[in-house]
Amino acid sequence: METVEELNLTEILTALQDFMTRDGAISTEQRSFYQTFRQHLNTHEGVFRLEDIERLLAAAKTEVPEISEEEFVDMGEAILTRYRVKNADAINERIRLAAEEEARKRALAEAERAAREEEERLRAEEEERLRLEEEARLRAEEEARQAEEAERLRLEEEERQRQAEEAERLRLEEEARLRAEEEARLAEEARLAEEARQAEEAERLRLEEEERQRQAEEARLAEEARLAEEARLAEEARLAEEARLAEEARLAEEARLAEEARLAEEARLQAELEAEAAAKQAYWEAQENLPGDEAKIVPDLPSNAEALATENASKSSPLPKLIAGAVLVVVLGALVAMLL
Repeated sequence: METVEELNLTEILTALQDFMTRDGAISTEQRSFYQTFRQHLNTHEGVFRLEDIERLLAAAKTEVPEISEEEFVDMGEAILTRYRVKNADAINERIRLAAEEEARKRALAEAERAAREEEERLRAEEEERLRLEEEARLRAEEEARQAEEAERLRLEEEERQRQAEEAERLRLEEEARLRAEEEARLAEEARLAEEARQAEEAERLRLEEEERQRQAEEARLAEEARLAEEARLAEEARLAEEARLAEEARLAEEARLAEEARLAEEARLQAELEAEAAAKQAYWEAQENLPGDEAKIVPDLPSNAEALATENASKSSPLPKLIAGAVLVVVLGALVAMLL
């Protein structure tokens, strides 16, 4: 069996340099990563196994994050390729042995799988037999249960039908009772409505009669008031007429008395004038009988004789009083006409 040889420090760094210089120049990031990775390699003790190399690469990547993920993977792949080239025969041997081991494991697994499948088949057959027996038992129990259930359902259906018939009978009886009660209620409502209508009609007639009586009473009172007013006005007219007639009688009496007084005054004045004229006549006659040429003295009439006669005539005249009486009669007549 071939022995696997691990990479040394020079091989690791050479593989890394070859990758970095494949394009002819090393970038600043690559140079920084190379130096950091080399420091980690220098601090490592012992051989460089693949897992050690991967761990140191990851540590350098942490300290130099400027390196892209793609470059980091490519650098790891370059070192791994150097490892594969160096250990190609050993790796192939390992692969062959691994394949044989895998085949052995696969055959063992296949035998175990076949045995397991056989065991599972036998167990499945047993389970199937038990399942079929259980199903038969359950089916028999189910059939018995279904028969019992069918009988129970039949009895329940008969009971349900009986209860339904009884419920229907009770429902019909209840409907008949409710219908009778409803008809009685409607009849009672109709009776009460008719009574209420009749009561309303009676109340309406009563109110109309009261209104008619009230209007009749108001008309009677108005008629009585009108008649009383007419009687009052008539009485006032009668009293006014009586007053007018009394006033006319009084005025007529005053006019008669005034006329009598005037005539008496005129008669007195006439008598005085006649007496004066007689005295004058007697005087003149006496003068004519005087002897010789004795001067005749003729007394003058009073200077106010004519004024006194006029004043006496106006005092004795009834005309102003008659005019005043006529005006009063006209006013009283107009008042009576307004009252009527």
